[in-house]
Amino acid sequence: MINKRMILTSCLTCLGLLFLSACSSDPAASIYNQLEEQAKSERKAAAIAEQRTRQDEISVNTYQAVLEAGADDIKRAQNEREELTALNQNRADLLKQEKTIRTRAFDKLDLSELTGSLSSLPAAKKDGTALIKVFKEREKAFDTFLKRYTAAIVSEKKVLSYLTEKPNFVKIDEATADLNRTSRQATEALKTFNRLTVRYNELKPTFYKKAGLNIK
Repeated sequence: MINKRMILTSCLTCLGLLFLSACSSDPAASIYNQLEEQAKSERKAAAIAEQRTRQDEISVNTYQAVLEAGADDIKRAQNEREELTALNQNRADLLKQEKTIRTRAFDKLDLSELTGSLSSLPAAKKDGTALIKVFKEREKAFDTFLKRYTAAIVSEKKVLSYLTEKPNFVKIDEATADLNRTSRQATEALKTFNRLTVRYNELKPTFYKKAGLNIK
């Protein structure tokens, strides 16, 4: 009997948009508008990430049930194989949608322009610079997650290719170990992205306050 627990967890990205009112001069109001418009765009990606997370959980449970069932059940698991094939494709499609939305949202910000605008906000320059730095780190962290999550899906497909009516249990064991590894890496990458998102949203109100914007 195969008894390999696969590790593929995903936490939802919460962007937590702030509702603010701009009551300052143009530079501060302009930066505020750009940052909040960008955050609004990313919120659409969070909804897609939530759908993907639910399908991740179904996929993990299905793989685990098949792998723990034993040789005879693996041979008969045609319905599960079809379900996993469909889930893999759906999750890949959702990831593609999320990537498209987030990439466009990241590109909404002209970071060079924002950095230049900070020169006219000396009281907020330090906090604004820190905010932009974390934004860049978030973008890089999401790219890392994309690569690692894609690698995990490839690993899942390899496991699936061995769950046939004539299963090769040595290959299944090796492929499952690889899946555990790539899944852990994807999970860690997502944790990093989410941690940076929390930090980013913590820095924004401080920056807005230093820039002379009121928070409702």
